[in-house]
Amino acid sequence: MTKESELVLRAGKCAAIIRSICSLYGTTKDEAVDMFYRSQTATFIEEGVADLQCRSDKYLATLVWEEFNGN
Repeated sequence: MTKESELVLRAGKCAAIIRSICSLYGTTKDEAVDMFYRSQTATFIEEGVADLQCRSDKYLATLVWEEFNGN
């Protein structure tokens, strides 16, 4: 897999997680984008930690939500 294809796949995954945050928690797109990109989960996905990119979008959206809501 090329570096470019990895970036495309990661961007798609991030977008899907952001959509999941919106649908699961009723946030606006801007709120979800801000929450996602400030999260430790996004950093871990970017760094390839624990193959988080292989987890479901809803699961990752829940992790991001819990980071910001203390659950």
